[in-house]
Amino acid sequence: MKRLTRDRICRRFSADNEPALVVQLDETFVIETSDRFRGLTASDLPGSEDSLINTMNGPVYIDGARPGDTIKIEILDITPSSEEAYVIAMPGWGPLGQDILSGRVETVRIEGDSVVFAGGVSIPLRPMLGRIGVAPKDGSAGLDAMGPFGGLLSNTDIAGGSTLYLPVFHEGAFLSLGDSHVAMGDGEATSSGVEGAVDVTLRTSLSKDIQVQGPLVTTSSHVITCGRGPTMEEASSIAVRGMADILVERLKIDRTQAAMLIGCAADIRACLALYAPYSMKVMMPRSVLKI
Repeated sequence: MKRLTRDRICRRFSADNEPALVVQLDETFVIETSDRFRGLTASDLPGSEDSLINTMNGPVYIDGARPGDTIKIEILDITPSSEEAYVIAMPGWGPLGQDILSGRVETVRIEGDSVVFAGGVSIPLRPMLGRIGVAPKDGSAGLDAMGPFGGLLSNTDIAGGSTLYLPVFHEGAFLSLGDSHVAMGDGEATSSGVEGAVDVTLRTSLSKDIQVQGPLVTTSSHVITCGRGPTMEEASSIAVRGMADILVERLKIDRTQAAMLIGCAADIRACLALYAPYSMKVMMPRSVLKI
């Protein structure tokens, strides 16, 4: 199985990046993510432009992906690659930022299916990817960008067993990912998730029955659209409109019926509530929307 090692980094989503790995459609491969916070102290944060903190891993050139295609990215597994991970808090970050008097980087342990903090408090292990995307249509996009190409989605449902659909803008797609967490709450609301290196097993193919204009996530239970905006309300509105578009197309209903379905069956949750621009997601049960 082909493997992209964690030393192969990039700093932008771009088709100008030299491919770090070439794979074929339907080929299973592994991307190792960087242990970006190992050995750092609070004085190293938030990190300069050339810091390892501000990197992703990739890009992967997907042979056979062409502009106009929709790429189906199956995330088969995400496994922590270290027994340690890191949690960061900084003054001014999030709703509790005024209570944080000085920066802190805390090392936590991974023990079985748990993340164990100092003092013995533990939380469930929930590996996920904060950043994943392809090269955007025009130019390049930075680490914190989000758009039709993907980017900083901060969606805890982008985890093992989920599938991400993205439009392709360049031959080869140029898939990159990073900002890996071994656990994170929806919204990453007050400091950070549990930042840690992981091994991501993926398979990519061309979607034959779903064509998307922007990121679409499916899990075993839900179909999920994402939105980003200067306020949570605007981010929610974008995600809701995206879900309505899919309902109208897939179920052959009008937008009033789509609005009714969303109000009755969908959940709206935070992806990124730590700082603006905020990200929200709309989750529709697959019993309603079969994709």
